[in-house]
This record gives sequence, structure tokens and C-alpha cells, in this order.
Amino acid sequence: MKEVNFIQMKDGTKEDYLLLSKHEKKFIENTADRIIKFMSGLTKTLEGYKINRLEHSLQSATRALNDKANDEMIVAALLHDIGDELAPLNHSEYAAAVLKPYVSEKTHWIV
Repeated sequence: MKEVNFIQMKDGTKEDYLLLSKHEKKFIENTADRIIKFMSGLTKTLEGYKINRLEHSLQSATRALNDKANDEMIVAALLHDIGDELAPLNHSEYAAAVLKPYVSEKTHWIV
């Protein structure tokens, strides 16, 4: 794979940044796949509950679906605990930050 020629960002050329832009576009397009893969890690989070965070997330999304919530709210319900593993003390803010570019202001606030 071709890579940039610079070490410090300030030394990048137009060609370097065009290359990075191309790679970034593809990386962003695969965000949903990475999130779904990451969700499997929610089986190994905080112990002591009757169900793990993945099961809780699936239950939350199912409840939103059964309540006839819109797709955005169903996805938000599914992903609301995605930050639990990496940010246990502020996992809701983590999840909200991940969702922010894709959801309405209202849904972002709810998460």
C-alpha cells in the first residue's frame, strides 16, 4: 500500500493529503462493520448482572423496535452502551460521540 512521505503533518504535500483522503473515505465507509464487530466485545464487560452488555443492548434495540421507534432510535438503543468497555465512567458520552455524525440532535441528546 502506498503511504505518505511525511513524518509531521505540517510537511505533507497535496498528493499526500489526496492519498489520505482516499483512504479515509474507505475507512469511514466501513465504520458500521467495525462497530458491529466491536459489539461482540460487550459480552466481556462488567460482571455481576444477569445479562451482559451485548444482551442488554440487543434487548434495548428490540424494545425500541417493538415500540415502533424510528430506525435512528433503534440504532441508538443498540449502540447506547458501546463505550462501556473503553470508557466505563462516561460510556454514554462515548456512545453519543460515536453516533453524533449520523443522528439527529434529539437522538444524540437522548443517548
